[in-house]
Amino acid sequence: MHRFTRRFTEALALLGLVSACTGPDATPTGPGAAASAPATSATQSPPASASAGASEGAAPEASIFADGVVSTDAEEYRISFTPDGQTAYFARGTGFFPQSRQATIYETTLVDGTWGEPTVASFSGTYPDIDPWVSPDGESIIFSSIRPAGGAERTDAELFRVDRIDGGWGEPVHLAALGSDADELGASVSEDGSVVFASNRTGGAGGWDLYIATSAGDAFDEPRPAEGINSTVWEFNPAIDPEGTSLVFTSISRPGGSGLGDLFVSTADGETWSEAVPLTLNTGADEYHPSRSPDGETLYFVRRTTHGDVYEVPWEAVAPEAP
Repeated sequence: MHRFTRRFTEALALLGLVSACTGPDATPTGPGAAASAPATSATQSPPASASAGASEGAAPEASIFADGVVSTDAEEYRISFTPDGQTAYFARGTGFFPQSRQATIYETTLVDGTWGEPTVASFSGTYPDIDPWVSPDGESIIFSSIRPAGGAERTDAELFRVDRIDGGWGEPVHLAALGSDADELGASVSEDGSVVFASNRTGGAGGWDLYIATSAGDAFDEPRPAEGINSTVWEFNPAIDPEGTSLVFTSISRPGGSGLGDLFVSTADGETWSEAVPLTLNTGADEYHPSRSPDGETLYFVRRTTHGDVYEVPWEAVAPEAP
């Protein structure tokens, strides 16, 4: 196993064990801890319309998304929607990815207000795949995969892209310019084609940091650190908005957090980013893998106690007030 991969697996395995200690009968503890969110049926469409209904100082109420269809007893990861909101892509695994290094990307379609039974995406199912992100124009999906690249077997997670062809998806293309000997995970894409992703490559500020690569036609400029966000703690799971001005991400042990993984938001300030602000939905449980609905009105994220489920909450209920 590559040394970077081993470091990632061992460290996040510890996180998974700590998270699992909450147990099925335990109540999350720590600042901002909240009771388990109520389940909702699979009959729903983005964005969520329910009011947060949170009192001042309490975490807003979030609902499990498509309970029993998308959110199951397995481990679910980031969800991303096509621009019309009618098709969603997400990852699922039987084990916690930091430990198992196994996941598959699924797709589900909204029909008459109900999310259909997920099926394996045409480009997934053979190798470990995770973190799908549909581009704002719906013409491509970027994701992470542990699969051969450049004619060589790999043990680290690299970034790949599939393009829409004749109503389906083409073959995955390795984004080698964004890669390293370490892992690249959780990429998201803005309207101008810029990619934000997380990596535990050497030279970062902490164990995991965010990087931004500007699109240059069919190529990318050299990835640069997300100045103003990266720190000595971990930053990962970035979710950029289409305009490239707002970035929600996950961090561990960051000041202002409530538990294990917590969600933070930062806004673009020229070439740097503003001081990150924690979202009020954070609890003593694990929150990670944020994404937004195509209209920006709903925030989706994964909350993990005994396993990870996809949750949804109105963005306006958790977004920090403008200064």
